[in-house]
Order: sequence, then C-alpha cells, then structure tokens
Amino acid sequence: MSQRYKTLIGSVLVLLALGSVYTWSLFNLPLSQKFGSDINSVAFTFGLMSMSLAIGASVSGVLKVKLGIKNVIILAAALSSLGLGIAAFAPNIWWLYLSAGVLLGFGDGIGYMLALTNCVRFFPNNKGLISAISIGAYGGGSLLFKAIDSYLLVNYSLEQSLLAWAVLVGAITAIGSTLIYDSIHSLHTSNDTKKTTQVEYELFEAIKLKEYWILTAMFVIDCMCGLYIIGVTSDIGRTLINLEYQDAAAAISVAALSNIVGRLVIGALADKLPRIRLITFDQILSLLALLILLFGPQDKYMFYIAIGMVAFSFGGTVTVYPTIISDFFGLKNFAKNYGLLYTGFGIGSLLGFGISSVFGGFNITFSVICVLLVIAIILSFMVRLPNEQDMRKAKKERRMRREKELKEQQEQAKLEQEAIKKALENLHAMQQNNVKENLTEEDSLSKESK
Repeated sequence: MSQRYKTLIGSVLVLLALGSVYTWSLFNLPLSQKFGSDINSVAFTFGLMSMSLAIGASVSGVLKVKLGIKNVIILAAALSSLGLGIAAFAPNIWWLYLSAGVLLGFGDGIGYMLALTNCVRFFPNNKGLISAISIGAYGGGSLLFKAIDSYLLVNYSLEQSLLAWAVLVGAITAIGSTLIYDSIHSLHTSNDTKKTTQVEYELFEAIKLKEYWILTAMFVIDCMCGLYIIGVTSDIGRTLINLEYQDAAAAISVAALSNIVGRLVIGALADKLPRIRLITFDQILSLLALLILLFGPQDKYMFYIAIGMVAFSFGGTVTVYPTIISDFFGLKNFAKNYGLLYTGFGIGSLLGFGISSVFGGFNITFSVICVLLVIAIILSFMVRLPNEQDMRKAKKERRMRREKELKEQQEQAKLEQEAIKKALENLHAMQQNNVKENLTEEDSLSKESK
C-alpha cells in the first residue's frame, strides 16, 4: 500500500477519535449538577474548547516543523487524554475550563489541522473528495462517540465515563499516527492546482488581500452559527421544545448524522460546482433553519429538521473552506494560510456563547445570528479569486524581497571578507613586528658577546 493511502487510513482514525469532542453537550447536565452551576456556565466549556482548538490549529504547522508530524499527532493524543482525565476529577468549574476547555481543545486542534491538511496535500487532484472524507471522519467521531458516551453515562459514573473516553481517544489517535507520512516529501502538482491558482501565496502576502479577510469574516459567522447550535442541541431540545432526555439526546444523533452527510455531499460537489456558491447555499440553509426554530411549530420533528439543516450546512461549510483557501492562495503554504483563518472557528464559537450569555435566551441569540448570516450571504457574493493584477503584485513583491535578501547576504559576505582581510593584515603586521623584535634582540646579544 502506498504512503498516501496509508496516510488516508491513519488520518481517518485520528479524526474519528478527535471528532468525539462534539458529543460534549451530553456532559453539560451531569457536570452542572456536580458543580451546582448554571448549565450555560458549563456549556461555555465547549466555547473555550473551540477557541483553544482554533489556536492549536493555527500553530500546528510550526510544531510540525520542530517536532515532525507523527510526534505532533502523538502530542495531540496525550493532551486530549490528559484534558479529559483531569476533567473527570475537576474540583470546580475553573479546573473544567482548564482541562476540557484548554488542554483538550488545544490537543484536538493540532491533531485535526495536521491530519486534514497533510492528507489533502497527498491528493491535489481530488481536494474536495479527500476533504469530505477527512472532515466526514471528524464528524463521524461525534456520531460514534455519542453512542459510546451515552452508554457510559447510563451504566457508569460521570468520572468513569470521562476516563474511559480519555483512554479511547488517546489510543485510537496514537494508532492512527503510526500510519501517517509527511506529505512534504511527496508534494504533487496537477492540472487542478494550476487551474485554480497561478501563484503560491505566503501568509504575509495572503493577509494583504481583501479576499482573505472577507473569507475570514464569513468563516467566523458560519462557525458561530454551527458551533453554537450543535454545542447546545440537547439543551435547546429540553428547554425550548420541552423534550425528554432521550428525545433531546436523539437530536445529537440527528446533528451528527446530518453533519456527516453534509461533509460528504458538499465535499463531493466541491470538485464539480463553484465552491463559493456552495458556501452561499449552506448559509441560506442555516438561515432557514433558525427561522424555523424562531417562528415554526415547537414540536419534536420540526426541531429535528431544523437541527439537521444547521448541522448539514455546517458540515458542508467546514469541508469546502479548506479547498477554497487552497484555490485562492495555493497548496504550498496551505497549513499556514488555513491555520490563521481557522482561528475564526474559536472566535465564532465564543461569539455564539457570548451572545447567549449576555442576552440570556435562545430566541434573542437566534435572532442575532440570523442578522449575521444575512451579512455573510452578502459577503459571499463579494468575494472573488485573486485577479491577475494581485498575482503579479505578489510575484513582484516576492522577487523584490528575494533580491533584497540576496543583497543583504552579499553585503554581509563582503563585510565578513573585509573583517577577515583586516584580521589577516593585523596578524601579518604582528608577525613582522615579532620578527623585527627577534632580529633586534639577536643583534643585541651578538654585540654583547663580542
């Protein structure tokens, strides 16, 4: 089996394990009862986790350069397991924020971003499909672990359930890391890559383009909607729709399954249709879902439909964004360019939970998100691939930078040569002085002997 197919299998295993964080809402109620805290305070852990995940994703490329991809993914396994393990015995909510919010989130982020971007680079002709498979596995983890965690919570204590989850995540991620190879040694070029971009943008070049920030703003809004709704799915069902625990938990399965379907369907279409219009479609779908939650009949099945629409669109959105970033800014610096934009994942999550905390209700939060989704839809019609002028400007800046670096290197080399020459001249002068002194001393001794 070739390295890239081994990497695909290993990446799927890693992403299945790391995707389990999306079952966190199952633990909100038992944890709030344990700490005697408001459920929104416990649910904020997921927002903090998402922010830490985004930070981890943004620095994953740097860690890969220093440690190597296998070691970074093993580190992701260790941090994720440690975070869940500490959360099992957290004495108060602040320890929960530190363990599940920071450690688990950061570990999940570095593993997720490296497994995804590395795998996509192995298959440049099928970026949409491979993104769909990889991110679909990440979403599949929430469905798989929803069943596992639900079983654990019913049959074991809260602490035992978190510990078992920690062991499973660490073991599966570590096994997957043994199959993953670094794509930097097998970077292919293809007609597909050449059609979508004519220049490889460095990160500092990409952030000078308005397209980068339009895409970032859209990503923040899309993530705010998807992460907030998915993160409190069970709570919405119990509080807003008055569902029983089992019916509310079933909504998590609906969200997980819809999320996977969205990733696979939209990801496959991303190789055939304009990718930015797929983002527009997903945004409109989320807007319609929130309008159903706000103004539709408050019954179980309409709730499931609305949750499924949000999860489907969010799954499709996060699948398409990596390919859009590679289209706009190239594959060479993909991890850096996408990593910075991915901080919007955490920012969006915090914004959603922040709005909810400030206004203290689901309906007002849904209304604010609806307004922001309308703005995102408008932005999606404003963004365009970098034009020829932008590309020529980037090439010119890169050439000028390289010429400047070469000139500086030449000047440095010249200064070093002059320093060496001066040192040699001083050494030669010292040797001449020593010879003269020796001759003078010999002459003196000769005269004295006479």
